[in-house]
Amino acid sequence: MNSIQPPTISAIIPCFNHWESLRTAVESLKKQSIPVTETLIIDDGSFEPCPLKELIEDSRIRIIRLNQNRGRGYCRNLAFKETSGEYVLNLDATNSLEERFIEKALPHFLDSQIAAVSGALISKKKDSAVDRWRARHLFHESSLKEAWAEPCSMLITYGTLFARKFIDKVGGFNPKLRFKEDQEMGERLASAGFLIIGDPKLEVYPTISNSVAEVLERYSRWYMDTDEKPSLKGYWHNFKASFRPMMALDLSEGDWGSAFISMLAPHFQLYHSIKANRSK
Repeated sequence: MNSIQPPTISAIIPCFNHWESLRTAVESLKKQSIPVTETLIIDDGSFEPCPLKELIEDSRIRIIRLNQNRGRGYCRNLAFKETSGEYVLNLDATNSLEERFIEKALPHFLDSQIAAVSGALISKKKDSAVDRWRARHLFHESSLKEAWAEPCSMLITYGTLFARKFIDKVGGFNPKLRFKEDQEMGERLASAGFLIIGDPKLEVYPTISNSVAEVLERYSRWYMDTDEKPSLKGYWHNFKASFRPMMALDLSEGDWGSAFISMLAPHFQLYHSIKANRSK
């Protein structure tokens, strides 16, 4: 008999109002080929408490409800404090995981410098122009077909397995950051000499569709915004990129609806940057 004990794995899901998609996220955790030890849901001040009786009554699931919306940095920092697993699986409430996600991610940690392993977002639905634009420009799905697991420069947390000891060593997530808590954590891990792996063979599935405003807001946070103040130079760069390669790719597929969203992207990014800087 194999005497090696399986690793303890804590799953954490921050949630703000996405109760219906949360059900699917939790089901994907229950179906993992390597079982999750504990599941913690952080209700980040949702408009109403969790209405899902099957989650509330499940002894394997704990829900912490915050009395106000505190942001993702606060939720992730709290979740690490409230769980005990050797590995911590971060999953967004609007995503689900393939059944072998944990099984395929764990071997990466045989390298003693790897702190986190992230999967790739793969859309199952591409019925609307927004879904297609999201798959093409936000998730870059076409480039994943020939990709392989490799170190990446930016940490993402929508479907990521962490080795807890490395997060503890760099001081945990910054609870003051409402956004970009993952980017800031990735920078601290890299500065400490630890690695982040992006593995396109680890599939993460978005379970909701986005509106045009929602998908452009995500795009601005992921790819366009920096710590710099809004500038005409940045706006001009994004404006040119919206035509080539973005609109060029859309039109090559005959996708006029997605091309229109690409045309809006640099203008939305400028608005998003101004808004973000005003709130600092």
